[in-house]
Amino acid sequence: MTRAQVAATHKEGTWQRQAYEDYKGVLLNEDLIFPCIYATKGFKTDDQLYLFIDSDDLSDPRHIRSLASALSDYLPQAHGLGPNTSLVLLAKQNNQPCTVDEYNDQFWKLLNGLAKLDNKPWPTDVPRDIDTDRWCFCFGGEPFFTVIQTPAHQVRHSRYAKGLTIVFQPKWIFDILFSTDAKRAGALSKVRSLLVKYDPIPVSPELKNYGDDGSREAKQYFLLDENLPASCPYEQLSPSQAT
Repeated sequence: MTRAQVAATHKEGTWQRQAYEDYKGVLLNEDLIFPCIYATKGFKTDDQLYLFIDSDDLSDPRHIRSLASALSDYLPQAHGLGPNTSLVLLAKQNNQPCTVDEYNDQFWKLLNGLAKLDNKPWPTDVPRDIDTDRWCFCFGGEPFFTVIQTPAHQVRHSRYAKGLTIVFQPKWIFDILFSTDAKRAGALSKVRSLLVKYDPIPVSPELKNYGDDGSREAKQYFLLDENLPASCPYEQLSPSQAT
């Protein structure tokens, strides 16, 4: 859904509208600037599309199928949506949320389930082995960077959300935004300076440039509430079972 479609379809008082308004409120908070300035820009320029799921159980096959369908619909449109585009998944708020570790486990089950449903070949220039400096999540033949926020995060405020939220960014947007080394360095410096103000915990040592020696993009997707790397239960995501 586009921003206009969300407003037209989900009236005030529905859980979907509340999830959207909570997400919007974080991005547009002028007193505490959200560190991912590109997410904020993408919202303001209406480059984002939204998907709602009715629980925060990411391992639910219904949600995996819904997200696979949404990503398949999103990718053909993405280049026309703008340089700060992303697909944003918003979950119904859970009054009894899981733990951080449980959300991490479910998150990887979600990515693995998506890989099983993917009907496009895995890009040949991205390794299947997750524990490498060139791996990233791919779907529909496109590499993605993905970030998850959960209601269980209490210390790392930049990874907290009242209702579970996941953002999928096609990685070609970074080729536009970081077209020179100077632009990349400037952007990363800006984001890190905002993280220092936003989070009461030091910036995660896992936040490194993709492809740098020792970098692991898999460890950037889900950050814990402490500066230790989150576990990944897979060496490789499952091959596609789509027919």
